[in-house]
Amino acid sequence: MRDFHRNIFYYYRGARQTNSEFERQLEDNTTKALINTLEHCSQAVSQRFLNWLGINANGKTNFELQRKSIGEVKIGGKSQRLFLGLIPKDHQEHPNTASKVTREDSRPDAWIYGDNFVVLIESKVVGNLDSNQMQYHLQKLNTNKNQKVRCEVRKWSDIHRFFVGILPELSDTNKWLVKQFTQYLEWISMAEFTGFKPEVFDYFIAHDDEEIRKWVRDTMQAFAEKLQPKLYNLAHFYDAYNLGRLKLKDSHSWIGFGPQDLEYRKLAHQTVIINAAGIEVLLNIERKSATDKLKKKVRNEKDKFRNYISSIQLDEPLWIQIEERKPKQASVYDYCLVAKIEVSSLRHDGIGSCGFTYLETLIDRLPYPYFSIRKLINREEVCKLSEKDQGNSLVNEVVRICEKFDSIVTFINN
Repeated sequence: MRDFHRNIFYYYRGARQTNSEFERQLEDNTTKALINTLEHCSQAVSQRFLNWLGINANGKTNFELQRKSIGEVKIGGKSQRLFLGLIPKDHQEHPNTASKVTREDSRPDAWIYGDNFVVLIESKVVGNLDSNQMQYHLQKLNTNKNQKVRCEVRKWSDIHRFFVGILPELSDTNKWLVKQFTQYLEWISMAEFTGFKPEVFDYFIAHDDEEIRKWVRDTMQAFAEKLQPKLYNLAHFYDAYNLGRLKLKDSHSWIGFGPQDLEYRKLAHQTVIINAAGIEVLLNIERKSATDKLKKKVRNEKDKFRNYISSIQLDEPLWIQIEERKPKQASVYDYCLVAKIEVSSLRHDGIGSCGFTYLETLIDRLPYPYFSIRKLINREEVCKLSEKDQGNSLVNEVVRICEKFDSIVTFINN
């Protein structure tokens, strides 16, 4: 089914002449996907959808696409009239005021109507609603001055959340149709984070699909948006995130969490990486100013450093990774793996072990050490946690790991 969703992109990309044409075609196709889902599912599904919009519908539900009007007779006598604006998940609900839309351009994307209601739909998958267009649309609904027209703006992610919420209650046929629609919204990045699927990890093996690369990056963006507020509640140090660029041949994608600027890289911080093996959560000490802090702690507060490492209560795989950072050109470095040390071995041997001595010698003697403590959630577990409750369990697990690392972050930075 992922191929089906991807083929939608390829079809329009091959035919388009400009980005705006592609966006319009995608917008039309997304609205059509919503209407087709409602029309071809049983009426119980459309009734649930209308109830969710605050409409108590009577009689048969009818659907129209891309019509300027369904006629004053079908609009004027309705006791419930709703303008429904649909917008992308990453845009505000404020309409665009710099408009060139005319009355003649006012063609709603869809209509839903029955005996006692009419819903006019205008949707956007890029940008915001247009204020002039909205006024023209509202005039179409305002044929009877005695009946108030209601206006609501929802995000496509709200639509996605509604349909995901009713999935467990649906019959097999309805469930199949709704699932295709929700997966399509996920594919075009009109849904909030819902977890990771196997194709994400497979990308880092094959690197052969530009659309999947975009989908991976959009999924990481949505993941970061879910994680950052929870990390901020953990410690106000994590008041922003930075999503790394995902180049075509990159072996991983990353999100860094820390203060609201790139200066957090000069401190110990936390990073989440996704690669072919799964998700790695890192306590990350990379830039020279941060490694200088680490060196100072190792020299002056050795016992505290060892105790913090030994007290990390996380299951394997959990390891310390030391790399040597070698300048290649301005702000570009090569990384050479020097050592991987299982935290369990240090914990087992005790804080006076030669393992700690070896680790501290590396930190002290390497001119540019890159130090990280890494916890892996393997891809099978990531997918399992994703499927459990639309990714919420996965988010909570990553936050739990970050909580275990946070005391060391604070120790190093202070």
